[in-house]
Amino acid sequence: MALCCNVFKTLCRTKTLDISNTESQFKRCLTTLDLTILGMGTMMGSGLYVLTGVVAKETAGPAVILSYVIAGLVSIMAAMCYSEFGSRVPVTGSAYTYTYVTIGELWGFVIGWNLVLEYVVGGAAVARSFSGYFDELIGYRLSNFTKNVIFGGHTYDIPYFAAYPDLFSGILVMFVVLIVIFGANVSARCLNVMVSVNLVVVTFVFVSGLFLGDVRNWSDFFPFGFAGAFSGAASCFFAFSGFDVIALSSEEAIDHEKGVPRATGLSILFAGLSYVAVSVSLTLMVPYDEIYENAAFSHALAYHGVVWAKYVVGIGALCGMFTSLLGTVFSLPRSIYAMANDGLLFTFLAKVSKRTQVPVIAAVIFGLLSAIMAVLFDLSALVEFMSIGVLMAYAIVAGAVIVLRYRPSNALKGKSHSPAEVASPHSSDSDEEDESLAAPQEGATDEELIDTLEREGSLKRQFRFLTFLADREPGQVVCICLFLTVIFQTLVVVVGVAAWDRIEMGDWWAILLMTSSIVLTIVTFIPIPMHNQTTNGRGYNVPLVPYVPMVSIFCDIVLMVMLKPVTWLRFAIWVGIGLLVYGLYGYCHSVEGRQRVASTDKQKYKIISDSGVPSPLALYGTIALQQPKSSEEETDMEKESPPSKTEL
Repeated sequence: MALCCNVFKTLCRTKTLDISNTESQFKRCLTTLDLTILGMGTMMGSGLYVLTGVVAKETAGPAVILSYVIAGLVSIMAAMCYSEFGSRVPVTGSAYTYTYVTIGELWGFVIGWNLVLEYVVGGAAVARSFSGYFDELIGYRLSNFTKNVIFGGHTYDIPYFAAYPDLFSGILVMFVVLIVIFGANVSARCLNVMVSVNLVVVTFVFVSGLFLGDVRNWSDFFPFGFAGAFSGAASCFFAFSGFDVIALSSEEAIDHEKGVPRATGLSILFAGLSYVAVSVSLTLMVPYDEIYENAAFSHALAYHGVVWAKYVVGIGALCGMFTSLLGTVFSLPRSIYAMANDGLLFTFLAKVSKRTQVPVIAAVIFGLLSAIMAVLFDLSALVEFMSIGVLMAYAIVAGAVIVLRYRPSNALKGKSHSPAEVASPHSSDSDEEDESLAAPQEGATDEELIDTLEREGSLKRQFRFLTFLADREPGQVVCICLFLTVIFQTLVVVVGVAAWDRIEMGDWWAILLMTSSIVLTIVTFIPIPMHNQTTNGRGYNVPLVPYVPMVSIFCDIVLMVMLKPVTWLRFAIWVGIGLLVYGLYGYCHSVEGRQRVASTDKQKYKIISDSGVPSPLALYGTIALQQPKSSEEETDMEKESPPSKTEL
């Protein structure tokens, strides 16, 4: 039993960051504008030109505009949580690092492992989209040449595999890897050019829609009802995925405290405005039921006689997909570097080029894996792999914000700070200020005593009559309640999705199960805001904590539950492979684990004096700060005992 407890504690160990060490293997060269364009480029990919038409025709009609607004608001809640971490934890790793420093090593590894899959598969999917769109634009010459000339007209009918290898998409992935290897500056310049072209095309489409549109096409604005608008929002939500690349690049940001939050907010704002603009244009130009899904905007402009516009839209679409691919490949080696640098993956993957400040080995190996998947797999099969890892990362980061807000900032002291101190607003406070919070000073006033009771993570004064909550360690009740709330939220969503028909039919067991789940969710959530939060932060703070992060978690759970069962099966298989890697390698080679073992060994080591008598310090293993002694006391001590050697 004791062994199991020790293993569990080891798996839940959190990463300790040394905030006094500001050195980085990456070059801080990205401005707020660069970060904003990086986020916009990653988000505004194929979804801008393809997803809009699909949702408008099949799900929401003209209300696709509202769908994008709802999806944008939900994305902003998740983005705010990333911004708070990105401004306070200036290291690469994004959701992986945030989870590691707050919840624990195993959870951090699972999140990082799944994000690696998302970036690998996402890059392959975008590359195939680019290849297909480009092939259609040039009259299918590329696919005909590949099938008829290279492979002699042979095609394949294997589940999840493409009918023929798409060599062009694989070459495209490796070309983008080459750009990423040249450094963040080169990637930023390419993104600046491509995003600018994309915005020009979006403006052209929007203005064309205003001139060529007909307001009568909005006469039936909600053809699928309000439910269609909300269902469309679930699909449109994934059009905003990609802003986490900004937090992932915080170690390369010139001003991470202000630049990361600003860039995250601006990128979602401009991306959202672009999505709304093209939705307005499309639904004004063509009745929603006449939209051609595969080439919605080209067909809409041709519908009004502007046939040449398909090339303008095609250029914008290709630029958008290229920037999305570049942003995805840009994120891939940095995620792997963060895990390898912590010892959870092979350490050679953490080697950074001194010339370009890029993890070249990680970029080449996993870029090649993404290229192989782009060549061999079908696009629909690749898309099914995506989404679940991103949604889980969003949910856990939101939960981590709640944990940090209610965790005491003075829990540990010293040069090597705990994750709570690094991410807490009091991280810059001195040791004297921390000690003043630990206990009331002699002769303190009533107000000072009250302030001492109002510790971070402890129960607020007006609720201290609840002794079963007040007697707990600061932050402990919040963590337990957060865990239970998420479980009951999940139960609410599962019951709502699986048994909604039974609820409408009035089946008592379904109504009872739903009602009980909702009540338990509320009851377990109520104690969280009854505790004191950390305050006076230097960096960005998410407003309305814990309400905003909790709503974000709920939305993420809804979207995850709506995914196909086969997606969950593949997710479970990938996680199983990851746990095998962690168990065989990461658990033993964890840098944090080795540091803790070394620290424990030092504490157990007995400090022997020159006379051979164990020093009293050996009873403690650490040297505590003591009050300065008078000169007479020091003289007496020198007479009583000889000088001794101490080794920490």
